[in-house]
Amino acid sequence: MHQQNKPLDKGRVACIAEKYQQGNTTKNRYATLGRATKWPSSNQGGSESVEIELDTMPINHQGPLKLYIFWDSESQQNQTHNNQPQNQQSQSQGYAPAQYQGQYDQQQSAPQQNQSQYNQRRQ
Repeated sequence: MHQQNKPLDKGRVACIAEKYQQGNTTKNRYATLGRATKWPSSNQGGSESVEIELDTMPINHQGPLKLYIFWDSESQQNQTHNNQPQNQQSQSQGYAPAQYQGQYDQQQSAPQQNQSQYNQRRQ
């Protein structure tokens, strides 16, 4: 359906892996679950569409799962404003722990292994 169009933006789909305290504020660490692609409308005046590909799901999650999309274009805008290297900026904003960062960047075929390692460390 979208093969002939160029995507408007790409990003990563994540959920909150854990909450932690830093000073007086509670921050989130995110676990990357997959990728998102924003496509232009196929007809004039229509709305954009978002395609989500999930590579993994959290283990032992109960209830509704809230997903977040971190668009590449927003990360690049933040980096320009902050004048920080990409990986420092990601960690300072509470993005995914290091073991999840490469998962999206390299688009590995078996991210479930990272998820199980993460859960073993938390127990």
